[in-house]
Amino acid sequence: MNKLHGICRWRSVTGIAVVALLLLTVACGNNGNNAGDPSGSENQAKPKTTITMTYAGDENAAKVLKARVDKYLDKSLNIDLQVTQIPGGEYWDKVTTMFAGGSQPDVLFISEPLKKFASQDKLLDLTPYIDASPTFNKDDFYPASLEFYQYDGKQYGVPQDLNTALFFYNEDLFKEAGLKTPWESYEEGNWTWATYLDNAQKLTKKDGNRTTQFGTSYPGIGPWWYSAWVFTSGGEYLNADSTKSVFNDPKVIDALRFTSELANKYEVAPSPAGGGQDVTGMTFATGKIAMEQNFSWAIGSYKALPFKWNVAPLPVKDSSIDPLTTYIHNSGFSIAKDTKHPDEAWAVIEALTTPDSYAEDAASRGIIPPRPSVVAREDILTAEGMPSNAAIISQMLQKGTLYPFTETTAEEDQVYGTVGDQILFKKITPEEGAKSIAEQIDAILGGSK
Repeated sequence: MNKLHGICRWRSVTGIAVVALLLLTVACGNNGNNAGDPSGSENQAKPKTTITMTYAGDENAAKVLKARVDKYLDKSLNIDLQVTQIPGGEYWDKVTTMFAGGSQPDVLFISEPLKKFASQDKLLDLTPYIDASPTFNKDDFYPASLEFYQYDGKQYGVPQDLNTALFFYNEDLFKEAGLKTPWESYEEGNWTWATYLDNAQKLTKKDGNRTTQFGTSYPGIGPWWYSAWVFTSGGEYLNADSTKSVFNDPKVIDALRFTSELANKYEVAPSPAGGGQDVTGMTFATGKIAMEQNFSWAIGSYKALPFKWNVAPLPVKDSSIDPLTTYIHNSGFSIAKDTKHPDEAWAVIEALTTPDSYAEDAASRGIIPPRPSVVAREDILTAEGMPSNAAIISQMLQKGTLYPFTETTAEEDQVYGTVGDQILFKKITPEEGAKSIAEQIDAILGGSK
């Protein structure tokens, strides 16, 4: 009996070994004979995954984005990217409605409201993906480009491009008037508000009571789009932890007074009360306004202008302020927290953030990539049609300042814009406006806690 049991046990073990050997032989045979065969279990194509994205860029930007994803996304992942293009003026309302209805995209274009969405737990923390990525080198990004997307110590987005507030000027008009250009004044350390105003006065032309050429445009008073003037005055919008307004600071009031008086006192800019340049038809692009504060994104549309133009940093209140002080604007991408395909959504973003992908975006749209190594390439800031002073943009991006976007930015924007218009239209003084704004912003910030 014991002998039979031993034999049976031996036969059982032997049988198992034979079966295992046969299975190993078949597996090895398949690996050797069917390499590259999609029918093989190891190489079978993944099922298609659809990733949805909302995007606020124009048709050309959306076309460029899709082409970059097609080129740089790993094809083996079998991802079908569906992009919904939404006009900029409707974008945030529609995306907010999508989240409310549970139809949010996997990937979304993101900018000013990032902290609002992050505070509502709508966005995915991308930190683990960034840390594990072989192409996303955090050290190769301008600091402000990553800081913008951080909330409570987590990274909720990555940048698509950067823009900085810039000063544009008509070189032909400066040459005709025999004036030093803003760039020359900047190089001499004299590009201040006083120099700017003097230039604007000398470049303003009249025929009787009718102005035929303005020295400058006037900046609309408001939140982020006006912030470069606040920063070049040495002022700020909020305190360090964004819990209280400091807009009633004398430095900020100086900026409000100076910029509003360009039209209302010195008459070197179109009158806001009269409809500004929208009514006069005079713009920088028509050659009838010698200087304007705009953003680096305008470079692309200005390349075909029929006159010689260039860029410089904004003028500063006085020489105590760093002339490279400016506002940096971010736009980028986030992933919805409730996406069913976080890995595939990240793969799409990763395809858009490689150096070569950024370089192609810059070449196609004339934007400034957020990676210094890409900006340093010869074909970016020195590309055909770029202003000869464009290299200063990289320095400005290193030193520029972020606007203090908060969870209640939308409500704050209404205050800055409404009261700012009252100042421009001379309904209230800059002092009254700054006080009103500070009080209303404090009420909003206090109510959000």
